[in-house]
Amino acid sequence: MDAAAAYKWCKEDNVTLKNGLVVEIKGKVWTEERLLPVLRTLSADRKLWIIDMRTDSTSPHTYALCEWKTELPDNFKGTSVKIPGSVELFLTHPAEEQGGPTSSSAPAPGGVKERKKEESDPTPLKTLGPDLRAVFVAQCKKDSPDYLITGYRKLRTFSGRQPVPSSKDEFEECLDHATQALEEWEIPEKHKKQRIMESLKGPALEAIHSLKLSKKDCVAQDYLDVLQSVFGRTENASELHYQLDNL
Repeated sequence: MDAAAAYKWCKEDNVTLKNGLVVEIKGKVWTEERLLPVLRTLSADRKLWIIDMRTDSTSPHTYALCEWKTELPDNFKGTSVKIPGSVELFLTHPAEEQGGPTSSSAPAPGGVKERKKEESDPTPLKTLGPDLRAVFVAQCKKDSPDYLITGYRKLRTFSGRQPVPSSKDEFEECLDHATQALEEWEIPEKHKKQRIMESLKGPALEAIHSLKLSKKDCVAQDYLDVLQSVFGRTENASELHYQLDNL
């Protein structure tokens, strides 16, 4: 995968470019459950998420779109990083494709190619007067708010099923990701709730349905609170006693 493809993938999933990259494993197909602990170990105390994964079993290849909560660790700023077992993780940093048409394909000013482009545009803005252009742009913005016409970072899927399929910290990872997203989303409350609902299924989704029946005016934070109360980590008496003794 090249830098331009990594850039496009980041934009599709709303990954912060300076904190994201694509990890590639050549010749192997890895699952998130296998890759995530490796990345955590290599990242030391830097928080990270695997936003999406793509695999090709015919090559085979594994691609993982990753994002760190803060800047990339130093060992992830190069082109690759090696892990025990002679496995090398290749790193592709997102970068927008540079350059325009080549000299052979670039149309001359006022040439045929430029005229055809204008003819193919059914409503070129430059054909409108300044006043009409301003009205046209304003109406587009009014009809389509930014939070509807732009993409957004989708939350990690959580079902609440047991046993947890990946690591025991799966819920804490999802909750942390959702809490950060709520702070970033500058959108109406109903859209925040909708985005959270999109990430849930199974028992977790049923818990939100129950909340909506019992509390009609609930907000997005209420969704996270009820998920925390139902699926959050709990300690038994011996664990609590140990923690008290070691304060």
